[in-house]
Parts: sequence; C-alpha cells; structure tokens
Amino acid sequence: MSARLAALPAVAAAFESGQLSWTQVRLLAGVATAETAAAWLETARGRTVRALEAMIAQETRRPVQRDDMLDEEPRVQIRLACPRRVRERWHAVTVLARAVIGAEMAPWEVADAVAAEGFSARDVEPADPMAGLPGPEADPPPERIDLGETPAVFGALDWTAIDEALPADLERLGEGAGALNAFALDGRMRTLVRALQRIDWQMGRLLRTVFALRLHRLLGFPSAAAYAHERLGLSPRKARALVALERKTWEAPALLAAYREGQLSWLRALALLPVLDEENAPAWIGRAQAVTVRRLVDEVEWVVERRAAGAAPAASAPPPPGTPLVLPERQMRAHDECPPLDAEIVFYAPASLKVLLREAMAVFAKPLEPPWRGFERLLEHAQAEWEQLPRHRDPVFARDGWRCAVPACTSRRNLHDHHLLFRSRGGGNARDNRITVCAWHHLRGIHQGRVRAWGTAPDDVTWELGLRSGCAPLLRLHGDEYLVER
Repeated sequence: MSARLAALPAVAAAFESGQLSWTQVRLLAGVATAETAAAWLETARGRTVRALEAMIAQETRRPVQRDDMLDEEPRVQIRLACPRRVRERWHAVTVLARAVIGAEMAPWEVADAVAAEGFSARDVEPADPMAGLPGPEADPPPERIDLGETPAVFGALDWTAIDEALPADLERLGEGAGALNAFALDGRMRTLVRALQRIDWQMGRLLRTVFALRLHRLLGFPSAAAYAHERLGLSPRKARALVALERKTWEAPALLAAYREGQLSWLRALALLPVLDEENAPAWIGRAQAVTVRRLVDEVEWVVERRAAGAAPAASAPPPPGTPLVLPERQMRAHDECPPLDAEIVFYAPASLKVLLREAMAVFAKPLEPPWRGFERLLEHAQAEWEQLPRHRDPVFARDGWRCAVPACTSRRNLHDHHLLFRSRGGGNARDNRITVCAWHHLRGIHQGRVRAWGTAPDDVTWELGLRSGCAPLLRLHGDEYLVER
C-alpha cells in the first residue's frame, strides 16, 4: 500500500487527512491510476464501501475481492450444552485437528472438518446448507447505481481537527527511515505500536457510545457492523472486541490502566477476558507483559479448561512460570444414561455450518437421543480417523505440540528436528538435546546466525533472537519468558 500511495499522491493526501478510510483506500489503490485518481476520489467521497465496491465492479467488470471471506456469510452462535466429558473430547479433537492440518484453525473450521468427516463416513449427501435460513440482504445491482443521485451520507464536515490530531513526535518517526537499520526501525515501530494501542482504547470508548445510542443510523448505516466496516475500515469482529474491552475494563481498573496507557495491546487484553476478575487482575496483567501472546493464549485456555473440569476457584490465577500446560487425562468411560449437562461448547460460525453440523450430529445420534450424544459420537469418529493418518515418527514433534518452539512463532508447517548442541560439536540424539523448529527459523535463523538456542529441551531452553555482531540481541527469552526488557 505504501508503494501504491507513493504513485497516487492525491489518494495518499485524502487518506492522511482522514477523508478516506483504510478500506476505501485499499479499493482505490487497486483501480486508480495517476490520470484517474482525481475522478475516483470524487466518486469515493461521501459514499459507503458497498457503493464504492459496486462502482468499481461496474467499471472493471469483475467482482471486488473481499479480505475476509467469513464476512460474506452471516455468522451465528453455536451453543451446545453437554456433559463435561464431551467438552474435553472437543478440546482434544481441536488440538489434534491443528496438528494434522499443520496450521492454526478456528473452532468453526474444526467443526467444519468434523462434520465433513462424519458425512464421508456415513456416505451422506447433505441437504442445501442454507435451507430454512433467511435469504441474504439484497444489494442493489450495479446498473441501478446512479452517480448523480447517490447521496453523500456524511455531508460537509470540517477536517481541520484531523490534521491537528497526529502528534508531532509520531510524525517525525518517518523521517530518514530509509537510512535506518532493522533494529532502529524496530524501535520506531514499537513506539508507533504503543501509540496505536492507546488509540484502540480510545476507539473502544467512542464505539461503545456510537453503538449504544445507535448513532450509526443517523449517518445512514443499517447496522453497527456496516458502520465499522464501511466508514472506519474496521472489521466488525475487532469493533465488537474493542467494545467488549471497554465494558470489561471499567470493571477491572488495573486492566483499564494498563490498556489505556498502551502497556497491553487489545489482543493481549482481549485474551485475558475469560479469566480476569478483580482479585487476579494484577497477576494476569503482569503475566501478559511477561510472555509472548502465544504463551498467554495457551495459559488462558489451560485455566479455562481446568475450571470447566471442576478445579478450585484459586485455579483462575496464572499458572506458575514454566508450568507444563497439560490437562490431566480422564478416562472416557461410559456414564449414566442421563449425565448432568454441566458444560457448554460455544463458538461463532458461518450460518451454513450450523445447519451442516446439526445434520451431521443427527446422523450419528440414535432415535430420541439428545444432540450432544450425536456430537460425541461424531467427535469420537473424527478423532479415530485423524489419529490413523500418517504422522512424523519423531516423538519430539508430539512432545512440542506439533509447533515451532521458537518464541512468538506459531508455525505448524515444515517442522525440523533441531539439535540444541550441534552434532558437529559433540551433541547427541537424546530427546533433551532436540527441539522442534520450523524450516525458516532453522535454516535462516539458527544456521545463519540470527537465532541462538541452548539448554535442555523442552522446558529449560534459552533463546536469543535478532543476533548482531558486537551488540546485545533484540530479544532474550527463557522458553516464553522475557529475560530482558522488550
């Protein structure tokens, strides 16, 4: 985008002054040229993203590609009351699915794969997944858009306040950027990141007011999600997350202070919401600042699962540093005919998946059985099928969770078995000298001198990232714990 805007100075100026949202700029960058930029700017001003997309599609005679395909379909909440053992099975299948696919998967993607596995096993051809659901809201066809009659929904606004909003010290961070090395650029970008984190807190406060008073309707938008996407260039999911954080932070002053001052990103703060309360807030905030996002998310998930398994209230506190995040295995034995429904499985998914999953559960359920029983059998089948798939025989991968162990890396693809003490220097093949790393960090990080690791696998490994001659590394960690200030 930076390169495209350099060739479209008029579009860049409109973006910097706040007259165009990020979403509108991305659309214009894909169609405008130096000769047509002025005309496209006039078209874009005062019009929604949907209208601009339709105009671009009409001009180019091809559909506009959306960034997030999930937003192309209505999202619904899937909620299933079930015995605790079914929730435990769901968690195990989710972890297994991520290992088999070699990548992170959202809960709805796991459910989609489970349903597909069930249909395949029963040789069932699912019915129309959208049957029984309301049809999508009709968009006006492109040929009906009249440039002369489309109203400007924002009217004449004074943009001078936008020009004054960017602090001078942030403006200067872009000066001389081309002459800086990677580490100096990293320092400047971290300064900008802290400013963005403070802006996220401010955005959440404003969005909460807009949504609560339904002010988006006064601006001509049918929903808060449409306003966030079309006017602000913000995904509806992030908008909802920022509003949720705004509500929760007023109940947790410690989280409010850390989030407001830019000490926590919205992602780290959001990760804490399932476990945070007034008593444990200081401990969790300190934890969020001390570990990588990956470790933080894993720890929160571990605590949530332990609470669901009936752990004591004290289990809501962060686990001690270095705690192996392994839930005690329970025997999946037969229970009574009517076990208590003491757990829930909840996630959001495309509307079509709700229908498909319900049908797959019905296929695996016996007559008069509750839905959770069909879901349990469906999970058992998928787990049995996926555990038979060819897997790497190296037990080191399974021990490390089928994920690169380099801090802040979440790669599950192209995994390598790395010797902490190189074999050329006398290192052996014992498992405590071997650790899982992705191909990039192995070949371009460790073996090109950018990353260093030593210690005893898996729990006593020290990492140095961003090595440079004669200087301290960019980061030093013990496992996922920072050893130096970031």
